[in-house]
Amino acid sequence: MRSSRWGVAALLGLGVAVLQPLSLRAEGLSLQAEAELLESLRALGVTVQQGGICGAPGQLATYNMGANLLCLGDALQARPKERSKVLHHELVHVVQDCLDDLATPTSLSLSEGLRRAGDLTERQLNGFFLQHLRNQGNLQHVVATTAPLPQDSRQREIEAYALQADPALVQHLLRQSCRRP
Repeated sequence: MRSSRWGVAALLGLGVAVLQPLSLRAEGLSLQAEAELLESLRALGVTVQQGGICGAPGQLATYNMGANLLCLGDALQARPKERSKVLHHELVHVVQDCLDDLATPTSLSLSEGLRRAGDLTERQLNGFFLQHLRNQGNLQHVVATTAPLPQDSRQREIEAYALQADPALVQHLLRQSCRRP
């Protein structure tokens, strides 16, 4: 498992220089930066489907860890201002999948990976994600939408919602956690 190879500083970029984010437009990633990011996912073995319907009605994008499939639906095309946030939400799920190896049908929450590495306490981890949710102003929404989920799924969703507005951190996590097969 890869989780033993990285510590908090390397994983979250705390106390180290995080690489600069990809070029961002006001509404999100530039088309070139997004294309490069999606190509890097393909190189990892993630299938990227653009267009069509992804998941349940109303879902803009999904990531299926069992199939290593990222689906960016037609509905997302009609909402360019949300595209970067939605894409980075799904990329957090890719990172979680990488933590338990893309070749397996399971994933590992960022919190569990960090707990296993022994770098942070559960309280510190919860505070980190809680602060990100508060900064975005989506804490109540996330609590309400994740409440019916099983605890492990809920944790993974909370992490994705918490980090979706921080493209630089998500891309850093992707580079640190996901390696070519």
